Formats: sequence, C-alpha cells, structure tokens
Amino acid sequence: MSFRVKMIKGINFLKDSFKNPKVTLKGIRKSLQESKKKGVIKKYGLKKGLPFIDILDLIPNFKETIDPYSYLSHSSYITDIALLMGLAKKFKDCRYLEIGTLRGESIVNVAKIAKECVSISLSDKELKKFGHNENYIKLQRFFSKKIKNIRHIKHNSHTYDYSKFKKGFDLIFVDGDHSYEGVKMDTQNVFKLLKNEDSIIVWHDGGTNFEDNRWSVLAAILDGCPPEKRKNLYRVSNTICTIYYPRKIKKFFAEYPSIPNKKFKIKIDIEKIKN
Repeated sequence: MSFRVKMIKGINFLKDSFKNPKVTLKGIRKSLQESKKKGVIKKYGLKKGLPFIDILDLIPNFKETIDPYSYLSHSSYITDIALLMGLAKKFKDCRYLEIGTLRGESIVNVAKIAKECVSISLSDKELKKFGHNENYIKLQRFFSKKIKNIRHIKHNSHTYDYSKFKKGFDLIFVDGDHSYEGVKMDTQNVFKLLKNEDSIIVWHDGGTNFEDNRWSVLAAILDGCPPEKRKNLYRVSNTICTIYYPRKIKKFFAEYPSIPNKKFKIKIDIEKIKN
C-alpha cells in the first residue's frame, strides 16, 4: 500500500470519527479484540479460547439467594455472584479478597458465607483523578460499607503493598481495571496471595457474553498467570467469569449458540431502599 493511499485512508478514518464517534469507538474495540485473539492463538494455540467447565460440575448443589442486587449498569450477572457464593462454601471460614468494588453487590453476598472479606478499590480521590463524576463516586461501597466482616481498602490495586497481608486468601475475585495491563498486573499479584494449593481465583468479564471470549482479558490473564498454572484456567458455563481451579474437572469447548443443558428458576422480590 502506497504512502498516499495510507494518508487518504487515515484522513477518511478521522472524518468518520468526527461524524460518528460511537461507531468509530466500536470499531477500535473490535480491532483490539481481533488483535489480542491473534496474539493468544499465536502464543498459546488457543483457537477457541479457554475450555469451559460446567457450573454444576463445579458446584453440584447450586442453590443461592442473591440479596442485594440492583439491576443497574456495571453489576455482575446474578450467576456470577451465585458462583462466588457457591465457591465460598467450599472453604471453612473462607477468607475472600475482591479487587474492584463498585456498589458492593458481590462482596456483600459472599460476606454472608465467608468469615472475612477484604475489598481493594480506588479511593474517592483517585476516582476523581481518573475523571469520574460525583454521582459515580457516591455509588462506591453503597451496599457494603456497613457490613462488619468486610474490610475496605481504598487504594489502587496496582500500587498497593500486598506484603501487608500476612495470611493468604481462599477465594479471590478480580474485577478491577479491565485494560490489558490492568488485568495482567492484578493477575500477577493475586497468584502470590493464594492461601494454599486449594485456593481459587475468579476473574470477571472473561467473555462479552456467556459463550464467547473477551480476548483482551484472556490475553492478560494468560500473560500474568504463572506458566505451570495455565492448565487450570477455564471459563465457567452460564457466567462471564474465568476461573483458576486447581482440581481435576471435566472440560469442554462451548458452541455458539449453545443448546441449553440446564434451566434456572428465578424468583424476583423488589424492596424499596429507604434513604
């Protein structure tokens, strides 16, 4: 391609950006995912992404009640939170770490089961620095700030001194900065915080839906994961979560669209929040 042609294409791209920035942003995101997909396939040979494990193989007696849940933007799916609750039950006196807490829906639900919960999330000052408005800042720890067995650490997870933790964690949920570098750094850190060989890590947004891959997140997890641990990385069915699960378990690759092999029973109660 000649320099002149490249210039014309570049000028046209900029013109389109000013006309329809949303479409352009969507195109940039798609291009990023395609680039990361090619990188994962080339480096790790994972043409279909990670294998899946069935949520019922992971948690056979799967039955949870989620409360609270807001049904607002940036919330984890109900099945994502229920997954964390079911995993917490695998440990006696579970010690849980969550990186990235917004309203606190996931950590509050896990706190009903775990003995001790720790949240590391940006302080109000850091949120302002990153350009978030006052309303967004008010959302922080909305549900979780008064729960006795939850300790909130208001700090950037990328610069926090993890040596302060004298004990490891049974279950860790990574749901902070979703950029490639952010996920990679959090991944490198949390593998050093596992309590023992049975400890589990869950990452949110491993897929953009229940059956696909979010390749930028997958690339970051793979690159941040110790090489000997990669064989124990999976996607969890019926969630958008990725998991490090150290035990032997049946695995498969999902087809899109998938034929259902289970059904969920959902009951919804709504209660007004009193200010």
